[in-house]
Amino acid sequence: MKNAAILMLLMFCFGAVFSIKAQDNTADKARDEKKTGDKKDHKNKDEKSKKNESVSNSIGGKEHDTEILGVKIGMDVPTALRTVFVNADRKAGQEKPDAQRKEGKDGKDIRVLYKNLPQGELQIVFAEGRAVKEVVLKYALQQTTENLRLPANGGVGVALSGERFDDRYTIGFTDNKKQERLWWRDEKTEKGFRQRIAFTSGNLTKSGSIGQDSIVYKTISVTPGDENKFADAFSLSNK
Repeated sequence: MKNAAILMLLMFCFGAVFSIKAQDNTADKARDEKKTGDKKDHKNKDEKSKKNESVSNSIGGKEHDTEILGVKIGMDVPTALRTVFVNADRKAGQEKPDAQRKEGKDGKDIRVLYKNLPQGELQIVFAEGRAVKEVVLKYALQQTTENLRLPANGGVGVALSGERFDDRYTIGFTDNKKQERLWWRDEKTEKGFRQRIAFTSGNLTKSGSIGQDSIVYKTISVTPGDENKFADAFSLSNK
């Protein structure tokens, strides 16, 4: 009887020890999983940070970002106007644009104009008066192809010359008269449509070689051909 009691006591102690070890192993496993999770989160944050940094630190600087004064394609009216008010350092009483007009299909689109901003003259087009579909900045301070690191032409010789430039851009002209040069690139958005970032030179006929090297406008717009995708993304009827 005594031996049976001792045996039961030993079994109880063994079970308790096993339970404690199991708990310790579970705790260790949980700590290891947490460390692994923390490392993954840290790695993801680092990768995201590097990705964002690579975008904002492009060769030509922040002018190549997909926004103008913080205004982005798809922004609603209150958000866009508030963004301009803050980033353009507008004063009390200057919350609204300086001018606006209706345009587009059935006059549903609204184009607003900001004059004499420190950065220049800004225009925003709201599709159906609801979502930003185009932003245009006419620079107040001269921008050049050199400081924006835009390629002078599409020839291989430029790439082999040792000069660094942003090679994401296609180079062409704004119209058949070839009076204004145009650099543009298209990027797909999370909502499925593409947006176009473009830079326009000065008038070559009026300004000669100076116009060729100067950048007058930066434009962000919905890429031609993706209007329906944009309209669907924001539940618009104006396609």
